[in-house]
Amino acid sequence: MLDWARHRVLTALRVPAAPKPPDGSPESLLIFRAGKNFFYLQFVQWFLQIIGVIVGVFALYAFTWKYVQMAPVWVHYMVIAGEIFGVLGVAVASPFTFLAMKWQYELRWYIVTDRSLRIRRGVWEVEELTMTFANIQEIRVQAGPVQKLLGLADVEVHAAGGGAIGKHGEQRSHKALFEGVDNANTIRDLLVERLREYRELGLGDKVSPATPPLLDFQSALLQVRDEATNLRKALQAT
Repeated sequence: MLDWARHRVLTALRVPAAPKPPDGSPESLLIFRAGKNFFYLQFVQWFLQIIGVIVGVFALYAFTWKYVQMAPVWVHYMVIAGEIFGVLGVAVASPFTFLAMKWQYELRWYIVTDRSLRIRRGVWEVEELTMTFANIQEIRVQAGPVQKLLGLADVEVHAAGGGAIGKHGEQRSHKALFEGVDNANTIRDLLVERLREYRELGLGDKVSPATPPLLDFQSALLQVRDEATNLRKALQAT
């Protein structure tokens, strides 16, 4: 039932069930997903938000109660009705927000090939980032206290070029984030190894750089020859 609902929502939003693989050989393609504890962490955060809203509604009622008692009776009934509708609204919205949270977790894709990587996440607002190994500058693993307790970490991949400009005029790099994975060291080692292979083998150089330098070298030789001829003629004339 939930899979059917998710399929209908993705179809309505025109979101493909899976992203297209980035550039690279098919046999090198690897797919990583967020860890199971990452879902549990998101669930706890969602649950605390729901409890916070309910507690806020009752706290507001308790704070305004003494003022409501001094108001006409119809104001008293309106406040009670507002509190009831507020709690009911939270109860009705909770299943939908839970599904949105669950699908956000399930539809996280971390794809790596021998040439590039692609990260996609989101349901209502899809975010997709593709990064080639030619632009990668830094790979690092970071984990907060809660993530360490749950065996999770984030793999950050920074790449130069095309990033935003900071307020001081500095060039900000793109950042691809493998968020909430339970095998961060494995992903980091894989990326480092494939980055090394990419640079050693020169993958992605579809156009051979031999021809343009050869043409430039020939032009330089011709220019030197003409300069030498003119210099010889000038010396002879002198």
